[in-house]
Amino acid sequence: MKYILSIILVIFFSISSSQAQYSKKNKGTRVTLVDVANVQNKNVEEKTTAIGRLVALNPIIVSSKISQEILKIHFKIGDEVKKNDVLFTLDSKNILRNIKRISAEIKYEEDTLNFLNKKLELRASKAKNAKSLRSQNIITQDTLDNVEITLIQNQQEISQRSYNIKKLRILLDENKENLSYTKILSPVNGNITDIKSQVGAVIAKGKVLASILEDEFYEIETDLRSDIASKVKIGSNVDIFNNKQKFSGKIRGIVNSENIRTGTRKIRISVGNSLPKNLTASGTRFSLEISVGNNLKRVLIPKDALTPMGERQFVYLYEKGLAKRTFVRTGISVGDNIEILNGLKEGEIVVIKGNENLRPNQPIKIKKKQ
Repeated sequence: MKYILSIILVIFFSISSSQAQYSKKNKGTRVTLVDVANVQNKNVEEKTTAIGRLVALNPIIVSSKISQEILKIHFKIGDEVKKNDVLFTLDSKNILRNIKRISAEIKYEEDTLNFLNKKLELRASKAKNAKSLRSQNIITQDTLDNVEITLIQNQQEISQRSYNIKKLRILLDENKENLSYTKILSPVNGNITDIKSQVGAVIAKGKVLASILEDEFYEIETDLRSDIASKVKIGSNVDIFNNKQKFSGKIRGIVNSENIRTGTRKIRISVGNSLPKNLTASGTRFSLEISVGNNLKRVLIPKDALTPMGERQFVYLYEKGLAKRTFVRTGISVGDNIEILNGLKEGEIVVIKGNENLRPNQPIKIKKKQ
């Protein structure tokens, strides 16, 4: 009986020891959950960074088309105006008087022309009768000639009056046009940057009255080292940043002249109407990322996959459920990604989250995406 109990105890302790060892082994190889990403090979533009400022293109000049006194200025420097807003009101009294006078002269000339036309009918009839009488030798040739001369004089007067009417109508149209010019309108939507006259001033025709910076007529200007500027292409994309806001632009022009002192060339960047109104003040500064050169194939991984070790960097690859440490050499930064020059190839899987405390060859498992 004692022999049987001894055997049972030996078997029990053997099973307990095996379970303890199995539990200890499993504890040492606990699986870590990680997030992963594929190594990608993409076309990427190399970019350079710069600081640019907003510059206004040529402002719109508002000038007077007539010589008159300014009665009212409707806006101030800095005001926003819309197209056809009234900017200045000029005195119109003299123009209105001219319109009344010219209208009266036209009426007089038209009435006179009507009388002359009636005279012409009578004189034409008289000339016809005189020719008939002359053919019968009832009147002399001198008498006929006098009748015809009077007819010609009548026709000449009609021609003169018709000319006078045309000339007066042209003058009337001119004054009506001048009357419309007494309201000086904004030619564009924009911001008034300068006013060059004041109420009560008598201005001459062609006098510049104001300057307006037209909405959307601005660009960003920056300076790039000449060697970099020579690689920039017209029409290439530019990422524009201000206060964590991102906008898009394009290279419009590259000034073909180098600043000898700084060794730079000016780059002009068009932004269209992408900027909000609060960022369109002349001189506003922006951070720029400018595309340089051609698109190149680059091996990319998320920056979160990198782990520093002294002066070197490594990533963990996911291989058959294990974390395999691989040292890499990095290149340019591309947004949230980094270029890998050596150490990885397209299609491999790198750990991007959960890699902080990993050890080489540690079991890992990819988290299931929700």
